[in-house]
Amino acid sequence: MGLERLRVSGFRNLHDGELPAFGPVNGIVGANASGKTSLLEAIHVLARARSFRAARLDTVTRQGQDTFRLVGDVSSGRSLHRLGLERGRRQLRVRVDGQDVRVLSDLARHLPVQLINTDSQRLLQDGPALRRQFLNWTTFHVEQGYREVWKRYERALRQRNAAIRAGDRRIALAWNPELLAAGDHVTRYRAVLVKELETLLQPFLIDWLPGVMIQLHYRRGWSRDRSFSEALNQSQESEMDRGFTLVGPHRADLSIRANGVSAQDWLSRGQQKILVIALMLAVAERMKSNGPGEPIVLVDDLAAELDSERREQVVDALLGTGAQLFVTATAREQLPLRGDTRWFHVEHGGLREMVQ
Repeated sequence: MGLERLRVSGFRNLHDGELPAFGPVNGIVGANASGKTSLLEAIHVLARARSFRAARLDTVTRQGQDTFRLVGDVSSGRSLHRLGLERGRRQLRVRVDGQDVRVLSDLARHLPVQLINTDSQRLLQDGPALRRQFLNWTTFHVEQGYREVWKRYERALRQRNAAIRAGDRRIALAWNPELLAAGDHVTRYRAVLVKELETLLQPFLIDWLPGVMIQLHYRRGWSRDRSFSEALNQSQESEMDRGFTLVGPHRADLSIRANGVSAQDWLSRGQQKILVIALMLAVAERMKSNGPGEPIVLVDDLAAELDSERREQVVDALLGTGAQLFVTATAREQLPLRGDTRWFHVEHGGLREMVQ
């Protein structure tokens, strides 16, 4: 099912202790600044060891305390795992089933979380780095071999860049075969994913963006009229001058176009939000086909910039993915959730289950 229980200590304004048990669909209501977003942030931090609101984890610790701690019970298929994350003044400690974890991807694979909030349009509006992060995270969760080839590529890139900065052309060239081999694998994994997402995206957009053709294209990080090897060889002189590797998957981007024009330029802000929601739902569909566990989708302030009809459509689509849902709003009537939804009210950082 996903996240069943969560214990919190020292995190933002959330009350310390074990929170009520979660269900497959969770509606969370409360006034602004009551703690709704902090709850979603805590789940996100437990899943990724990264906040979507703060650049540094130490800033989410409640004022006056030195440490925050999150512990979650997560079910995946027939397995139950306990995840723990503690951040002190100088150290981050992560544990899975009582064992210390040094590679954060070992944490992330147990709790595949996606976020939809008022900043989601940044995927369209910001630079390529955010879209590469999106591609890396998604490919990691749907392709078992991706983590290893990306680690190989990053290592080769670091070593090659160090040699370039030192002015050692011979050592830099010696890393070319490993960079090329790992980079080709990374490129293939990402390109396949982008094609799959483009296909999965279309059913959501038929009614949501009628008359708009959305196209996804993977820009691999070097000229399309050359191979990676050719591009790398031709950039050597410029690299030695500038001090780093100029071509490769670390320079890639995801192009998102609407009717042949950049989606950011063609679509209104409301339409951009709908497009990004549809893209996240396509990711959830792809992840669902990858294993026994279901993804978790966090939706903060669903009512923002969406009218009631559009909210109905989005909720229907969210429910159809089979993902575990955590959806917030200031009032229950803003969330057209149905069935066995568990409802929670947040007030001054305290979470309580509401009687149906």
